[in-house]
Amino acid sequence: MKNLKINYLKKIFLLGLVLLVGISCERELSDEAQLSTYSKIGDVFTDTPVGLGSNFYFPYGGSKATAWSIDSDVSYKGTASMRFDVPNANDPEGNYAGGIFRIDGAGRDLTGYDALTFWAKASQGVSIDQLGFGEDFNTYNGNKYIATITNVSIGTNWQKIIIPIPDASKLVQERGMFRYAAGTQGTNGSGYVLWIDELKFEKLGTLAQPQAKIFNGLNLAEQAFSGSTKTITGLTETFNTANGQNITVNVAPSYYNFVSSATSVASVNEVGVVSVIAPGTTTITATIGNVIAIGSLVITSNGALPSAPVPPQLQPNVKSIFSDAYVQATTINTNPQFGGSTTQTSIATAGTDSYLIYSNNNYTGIIFDNTVDASTLGFMHVDIYAQQAGVQVEFQIRDIGANGVLNTNVFTGQPELDDKDYRFTASGLTVNGWNSYNIPLAGNIANQKNNLGAIIIVGGPNFILDNIYFYKVPTTPTIAAPTPTVAAANVISLFSNAYTNVPVDTWRTPWSSATFADVTIAGNDTKEYSNLDFVGIETVNNQINASAMTHVHLDVWSANYTSFSIKLVDFGANAVFGGGDDKEHQLNFASPLLGQWISYDIPLSNFTGLTTRQNLAQYILVAQPSGSAKVYVDNFYFHN
Repeated sequence: MKNLKINYLKKIFLLGLVLLVGISCERELSDEAQLSTYSKIGDVFTDTPVGLGSNFYFPYGGSKATAWSIDSDVSYKGTASMRFDVPNANDPEGNYAGGIFRIDGAGRDLTGYDALTFWAKASQGVSIDQLGFGEDFNTYNGNKYIATITNVSIGTNWQKIIIPIPDASKLVQERGMFRYAAGTQGTNGSGYVLWIDELKFEKLGTLAQPQAKIFNGLNLAEQAFSGSTKTITGLTETFNTANGQNITVNVAPSYYNFVSSATSVASVNEVGVVSVIAPGTTTITATIGNVIAIGSLVITSNGALPSAPVPPQLQPNVKSIFSDAYVQATTINTNPQFGGSTTQTSIATAGTDSYLIYSNNNYTGIIFDNTVDASTLGFMHVDIYAQQAGVQVEFQIRDIGANGVLNTNVFTGQPELDDKDYRFTASGLTVNGWNSYNIPLAGNIANQKNNLGAIIIVGGPNFILDNIYFYKVPTTPTIAAPTPTVAAANVISLFSNAYTNVPVDTWRTPWSSATFADVTIAGNDTKEYSNLDFVGIETVNNQINASAMTHVHLDVWSANYTSFSIKLVDFGANAVFGGGDDKEHQLNFASPLLGQWISYDIPLSNFTGLTTRQNLAQYILVAQPSGSAKVYVDNFYFHN
């Protein structure tokens, strides 16, 4: 079913205070003085709309606007009923019927009732998606008191439908008398007719054993962060009727009274949004009236969550699944509720960033509402945050084939022929920090990635995800390396447009295994090494005294390297290689990020074998895969 949304002009009704002024000069107000009250009429439709005014029916966006009418030939009682012509799924005027009945004027006082009731029948046996009340498109009150029953079975004979009111004391001035949404999912797209008669609020007095729930009655425990928010979901209340039937109502959060056991840690507002304020632990519970809701949420906050890395890829090269940095390629379902899954999933926000929080994960998935064609893309990116050691997360990137249907038999080892997946395990995660992974679209999906439909997530058990997107890496950088900010007085530069450079003998020694070229990237001078295994850079005739420096810096970009290394060689006091006192040390960097500038700012103390650095003369760059890596280098300098 579609999201049912529509915007209307705001109307403000000013209701006066009626004062009955007595004739006695000794009293200002009569003993009979009362505040004005709203109509307590319960009838909504009995042969004709009752007290709704002249402008009361508002169809939902995308629904068939003419679906509702009054039928004088069919009725349960009296002379007429409401008729709803649910259209065929391919009807150009709208593929479903839905809307609200709203009082055109002041609302009603419904505090004396306990249910909305009506009689209904259909031209064939059907299941109606949604029936309820409390929606009035009021942007001030936010449709605070919506109550809805779903998937209501209606036959061809008249039957009474009861929608219990969760807490009638809230309905002092209610304008939303009725809401409905009816589609053709259960009729293979064929339209039908629904009739409703004797629509009214009643005091039945027979509704018993109310049982309210939050989070569908589960007791949840989640990690959170200061500044993040979480919306309470799974809000229902179940009532037992006189005939023993249980009726479950989906309840708007404003019916509940939410309580946080430690308001200094997190607060809950009227619409069920939990705002995490500070480190600590709190328990969120709720009641409706005097009914204690089943279910709770224990939130443990560890303070502020560091922002995830800003994705470097350009939007034209990206098809995003979950990231605030890009336009999304598809809407997603982050809570598919696989059988046997113990996973608790939530989307939290901190500032302007959203995150996927996973607790107690064994396996779950991110299901795409529309498949993603990644046939021209090479990688999936994901950022992972772990708060405890030993976390491992396996990602199964699933192409669901031409039929576009996710085959869950894959969990039993029996995937259909047109389902393919590639599996990657992220392990060795840095604790309390973001870990970035670029996963190749390889293996089984290397040649079948035009119908990506899901990412299955296994393991954990507790972690946070952000910036999940598929992308392609351009073969050359399209933006220049970052401009250095270190003061020139503190720099010895071999190569940078930002500084005056010292003389360099060569940027490719004869014994190097690489092809070299000077290129310009976005107006900035850059060194390009192709077919790189290793390359020597020398200042033998102009050896560098870096004894006063603390760091070596260089910016590196590649679309295909799998590792990168830098070796520094000091020729020693005799200033000759192989003279007996030369020193050297190499540092290796595995799995560098592809398609973006990486700024290596390395403490010289990390080069533990380089015990002297007064006569630096050689700088050797190494990359894998040997002989095929292509690497761009800029801003190569020492600084303190």
